[in-house]
Amino acid sequence: MNVKRWKSYGRLFYKAMMTKKWWLLVTSTVILFTVGGCAAVMMTNAVYDLDSLKDMRFATSIYDHREKVVATMGDKNRDYVDLDQIRTKKLMETFVGVEDERFYKHNGADLKGLGRALAVDLLTMSPAEGGSTITMQVARNIVLNENEKTFMRKVSEIAIAYNLERHYTKKEILESYLNYIYLGNDVRGIQMASKIYFDKDLTKDKLEPHEIALLAGLPKAPEGYNPYRNPDKAKHRRNVVLNKMAELNMITEKESEKYKEKDLGVNKKYLQKHTQDDHYQAYKDYILKEAAERYHLDGQQLANGDYKIYTGMNRKAQRSLEQTLKKDSFYHNHDKLDGGATMIDPKTGQIAAIGGGRKYIRGYENRALSKIQPGSSIKPVTVYAPAVEERGYNENTPVSDAPFSVNGWSPKNYDHINHGTVPLKTVAGKSINVATVRLLHEVVGVKTGFQYGQKAGLNLTAKDKSLAPLALGGLTKGVNTVQMAQAYTGFVNKGKVTEAHAITKIVDVDGNVVKPDKSIKKNKKLYSPETASTMTKILKHVVVQGTGKNAQLADGRDVAGKTGTTQNSREAWFVGFTPEYVMATMVFNQNGSQVDLSGGEYPARIFKQVMSDTLKDTKVSRFQYTSSSGPQNRGGKTPKDTPDSSPQQPQEEKQKPEREKPDKPEQKPGGEKPDQPGEPKQPGPPEEPEQPDPGPPEEPEEPEQPEQPEQPEQPEQPGNPEQPENPDQPEQ
Repeated sequence: MNVKRWKSYGRLFYKAMMTKKWWLLVTSTVILFTVGGCAAVMMTNAVYDLDSLKDMRFATSIYDHREKVVATMGDKNRDYVDLDQIRTKKLMETFVGVEDERFYKHNGADLKGLGRALAVDLLTMSPAEGGSTITMQVARNIVLNENEKTFMRKVSEIAIAYNLERHYTKKEILESYLNYIYLGNDVRGIQMASKIYFDKDLTKDKLEPHEIALLAGLPKAPEGYNPYRNPDKAKHRRNVVLNKMAELNMITEKESEKYKEKDLGVNKKYLQKHTQDDHYQAYKDYILKEAAERYHLDGQQLANGDYKIYTGMNRKAQRSLEQTLKKDSFYHNHDKLDGGATMIDPKTGQIAAIGGGRKYIRGYENRALSKIQPGSSIKPVTVYAPAVEERGYNENTPVSDAPFSVNGWSPKNYDHINHGTVPLKTVAGKSINVATVRLLHEVVGVKTGFQYGQKAGLNLTAKDKSLAPLALGGLTKGVNTVQMAQAYTGFVNKGKVTEAHAITKIVDVDGNVVKPDKSIKKNKKLYSPETASTMTKILKHVVVQGTGKNAQLADGRDVAGKTGTTQNSREAWFVGFTPEYVMATMVFNQNGSQVDLSGGEYPARIFKQVMSDTLKDTKVSRFQYTSSSGPQNRGGKTPKDTPDSSPQQPQEEKQKPEREKPDKPEQKPGGEKPDQPGEPKQPGPPEEPEQPDPGPPEEPEEPEQPEQPEQPEQPEQPGNPEQPENPDQPEQ
């Protein structure tokens, strides 16, 4: 016997026992069972009335920016049904088989499953493992009405579950569960779920096995397996349940395989038919998204918890945006056009309104969040503002529009005309492509333009660190209206940007403010106040004399903004602002074909209508400018002179401004196509194909840049530039 070895083992074991984690484990276990035992004694003597469930109302209230209730969640869409009235008995059996297979064998808590769950919880020091029976879920959601994952909650559930089993039959408990369970799309209970997904009344119609499987698979993750929003995940989950049904001999293996081939069988018309016409639905859906991301509260918790959610919603703006997006006149009666928009208070970052689409209802894709290429609307963020901030440009600084080439790519203006040397405000006002690309290449630098885009909140990737994406808007993954509206807030808020958000605070049923897991980034300085003023002047010129004239308000209020039109005129943008609000609007063709779209047309007119309605009967406001104290060019370099550049000072053209044209690079010599913005992605499909890298290859050398006081982390720099390849067209 090796005594020395065993002594070594003993020391290691003793050392392991003395760790902090071990003592926490022992201590928490002792406390758990001591306190839990006391709680169990108290709760086992209490009496709970499950019959009251039929009359219970579950509601979370939503408040607008004036702290007035504007909507509720969870209290409307429920339809109680007695189990005896349900024609499809396999429905109840399947829910039991999936959620609590030993339901008819235990007395409220399944010790086998619970022991496994508690072991994992204690070893990981995290109360995340499940193990809840159907009875325990009734105890948690109906009696306790709380969702916080703690050891004490689990003990309370067990005690109440045992009590429920003493006073109620299994049938009564199961009926309470099936009428209470949250099944997505703001509906509760199997009767309403059957209606919104299959248009079937459980008391009159029979469900097919694949329909049963879909419903029984939802409780695990009602929003994650939502068949309207995540059809692929919903189908996968349904098929898992079909396997379980075959395992429990509810159907045969052959039938299971047959039903797996079936479509989901859901239709959004059923959702619209059986749920109440709800105002502010796009905004409510965004609240659900934000609550999940920032507070880790899902739809079921919000529907159950009687929370108070305070938001930045401006009811007047939200109503106007919903109504305006529905009007055919804003699309010239073109059936395939759709749009989305977001309005933000630039001083707070609070989202005032969200327009989900022309025919948006719950379950549809929120067009305000659809990622598409921004076209020229990106130019102020990635080119013009950096030129002003870093190189001291102002609205009158001359910029060369002379032809030039970089790495074999020669950018062209849509009208194939070069305008000589023109002021920066004219470059923006006429959305001149060559001058913009030249400005990015020779003055700003791709690296700096990329950094400013990221800091403003745009969803840029490493592939976007190139001339065409940053100067012409041909981004790899695109951006949505929330990102674009946020990116412009710095222009009207003295150079500071606050992260866009809908929720200002959440208060629970006990009056406690719920602490978010992720805090909002507030007043991040992106530009100096002087730069913000100069950019406001430049973008006001776009509206007064440039491509954005249709955004002018009738009351004479100051408006600034930038239009954007993507290649082949498939998508169009207008991102504009008044002293009060910033609003990003986009219109696109759903079938991907070419349409005569322009940012100065439909999007600008939608902006005008919504902003006019929102600001009606308010004081006509003006932009407040900050004077620049430095020279025109603060030590930066000016564009290089070329033989085609006009030597004299630029003169404003007096002719009527042209309608903005989409960016359209020319063919390279020899038939080779230049790197250019790829075909724009259309919102709609659940997964979008990755687009090829647009634009010419990266520049081998970046222009010298002044030292930045604060720069975000940058993705790894690509290697030496390669010759551009002909990009594949993305799927349509």
